[in-house]
Amino acid sequence: MRAGSAGAATLRHVGLVALEATLVATLVWIAAMTLAGAGQSNDLVGAANAGRDPGTVLVKPAVHGATALVSTTNAPDGGWVHVQCAQGSTLVMSTWARLDPRGRAKVVLGGGTWTSGPADCLAQVGWFTPGGHWRASIETNFASAG
Repeated sequence: MRAGSAGAATLRHVGLVALEATLVATLVWIAAMTLAGAGQSNDLVGAANAGRDPGTVLVKPAVHGATALVSTTNAPDGGWVHVQCAQGSTLVMSTWARLDPRGRAKVVLGGGTWTSGPADCLAQVGWFTPGGHWRASIETNFASAG
């Protein structure tokens, strides 16, 4: 065997080992980034959780002027609650609150243009993507007494 062909074979072997190491490192990085995103910060994680029970949202008491406790099961990490109420087709209230670690938040039902009377409300639980977009994962409609 000539010295030149032995050197070429060694160089080819080193190149293939380096390529294999790069591929393994890439796969490890992809797995780590997938696990790091488990706080539901993007659509990929949302798709991975598609089979999970979405949870429930409760709002009590649902009375105008009262401080209501919004509680949820399966709250996302860093989750928020968004409550909106309407009288007829007019939006009379919209408020945001951060969920505590137990999946609860307090909101005041009232304010804005809602001065009295019953309203139809929607409570959404979700999170904000890194780009600032709201993603609701759980929601419920409820009627608020006037």
